[in-house]
Amino acid sequence: MNHSFRTVHLPLLIWVAGMIIGSSLPGSTLPELVSFWQWDKVAHSAEFLVLTVLLFRYFIYARFKTPAEALRYCIVIGIAYAALDELHQLFIPLRECSLYDFMADLAGILLGAIAAWRYYRNHFSPAREARA
Repeated sequence: MNHSFRTVHLPLLIWVAGMIIGSSLPGSTLPELVSFWQWDKVAHSAEFLVLTVLLFRYFIYARFKTPAEALRYCIVIGIAYAALDELHQLFIPLRECSLYDFMADLAGILLGAIAAWRYYRNHFSPAREARA
């Protein structure tokens, strides 16, 4: 297993597989971590924040056009996946398609895009390399 697969591809594949498995579990099998409604939304946001960052890492490593183009693809893929994930839950027992969950997913995508862009700009941008 080469280094790029272990550090870039595998984390993304594992994360997406975990998201699919978690989304496919019937509602009765999910642990009740905290009874507060907001924690569910925090989990949704965190899940999509990580997905966006991992996608961005993948696209940057693959030298996918420009960083801005890679970020746009991350956002579009994230939104499409969030919508499909919510629709998918219509068919899972004791789960529901929720606009609030989708909005939390969108917040995570936005935060992930901001985090990925800032990290890239501060660590890998040509302007930073010119200063070094």
